[in-house]
Amino acid sequence: MTAALIVAAGRTGSKAQLAPEKKTGMITAIERVALLFQQAGIRRIVVVCDGDGVKKLAPSMNLTFLTSPIGGEMLDSVKTGLAYLQGKCRRAFISYVDVPLFSLRTVRALLDAGGGAAVPSYNGRGGHPILLEAAVFGSVLSYTGGDGLKGAIDASGVERRFVAVDDPGIVSDIQKDDSYESLLPGHDAAKLRAAFQFRICRECVFYGPRAHQLLQLTRELGSLSDACRHMGISYSKGRKIIANMERQMGGPVIETQQGGKGGGGSRLTQRAAELMERYDAFCLEAEDALQVLFQKHFATQSDEVRRTEGSGL
Repeated sequence: MTAALIVAAGRTGSKAQLAPEKKTGMITAIERVALLFQQAGIRRIVVVCDGDGVKKLAPSMNLTFLTSPIGGEMLDSVKTGLAYLQGKCRRAFISYVDVPLFSLRTVRALLDAGGGAAVPSYNGRGGHPILLEAAVFGSVLSYTGGDGLKGAIDASGVERRFVAVDDPGIVSDIQKDDSYESLLPGHDAAKLRAAFQFRICRECVFYGPRAHQLLQLTRELGSLSDACRHMGISYSKGRKIIANMERQMGGPVIETQQGGKGGGGSRLTQRAAELMERYDAFCLEAEDALQVLFQKHFATQSDEVRRTEGSGL
């Protein structure tokens, strides 16, 4: 599985902080990056940020939020994300929130290129996002030099593979100037597309993307409270989601162990694990079917939108 790590906190020599809240078109930079990865079919997206403010910018996008080290550099945020993703994916994109206008074509070109570390290149300039194989995570995590992610990759002994792309968005920094604005009308996030969220109900809706993520994180972290924290929701909110699920399913989905010699924790019941497996399988098949239906019913309208954009109207 391929994951994505969005760095939304950390300082470098050129800037004190990143700008996840900056509007890029009608959405914020953090929303644009997350949306682009989701359009590419990437479902596990981790955001490293410095507080609850970023969580509120994208509250319903099923992102996993981690807290960056206080006063840390961007490489520290990268390490926080990679440490969390170790063992959960076979490769991960690393993207900085200040460079939100890369294209789907670039993401796909990097996936096709493979290699230990794939870096997009535009007119000879390296940009973001980069694609890092899981085998390199450990070397980056152990790096103690001062040359950022580039230095960490170089020190790993893995050769950076530059992938030439016709995409100025990979080098367009929204904090440097306003040149990124010319890229907004044609960006993938501005194009008409199909998007759906599958929900299951009985007397009421009890299972959907948020409940699914809550179970997934609880299984991985062994703690419902930690799962809520990583989702950016309160523990009471998480308990309500679980309680509603259990009422509609007629039985428990989480077993909780109280603190003791081994410590407390939460684990999923068999019925919850089976529900997650069926939900994932359904969504995978439904996505393909819905894209076919979308092309059948909206292809003409999509063409009209593109012509309108091209005319400058």
